Amino acid sequence: METNILKQIFFDQNRHWEKFVQKHRRLIRPVVLKEIKKFQGCGKVVNGFKLFVCEGCHHTKKVAYRCKGRFCTTCSVGESEEWSRILANEVIQVNHRHVIFTIDEGLRDIFLQHRYLLKDMMDEAARIIKEFF
Repeated sequence: METNILKQIFFDQNRHWEKFVQKHRRLIRPVVLKEIKKFQGCGKVVNGFKLFVCEGCHHTKKVAYRCKGRFCTTCSVGESEEWSRILANEVIQVNHRHVIFTIDEGLRDIFLQHRYLLKDMMDEAARIIKEFF
C-alpha cells in the first residue's frame, strides 16, 4: 500500500479524486489537474528512474524519479527545505524581514474569478515594499 497518506485518500479504491473531477471539472483550473497528475505518478518506476549498479556484486537498484510538483507532499516539502537552506546559507548574508502579503476576504472572490490580476497585484505589493525599505 502507498505510504503517502494523501495519495491513499486521493487514489484509493473509492476513487475520490476521479469523483471530484467528474463533479467539479469546470471549476478546476488546468494547472491543478496537471499538478495532481504529476503527484499521482510521483515515485513510480514506470515514469522513469535512475539505475544504480554495484561494480562489485552487480546488484542493481532502480530509484524512481520524483514529480517535484507543488502539490506533492513528498516533493514540495523537500524542495522548500532545500530552497530555504540555499537562501539562508548562500544568498542571504544579512539581517532580513519576512513579509506576508494577504488578500482581504472581501476581494478574494474577485481574484478567484480574475486570476490574471494576481500578477499585477503582487508586482505592486513588491514595489511598495521595496520603496518603503
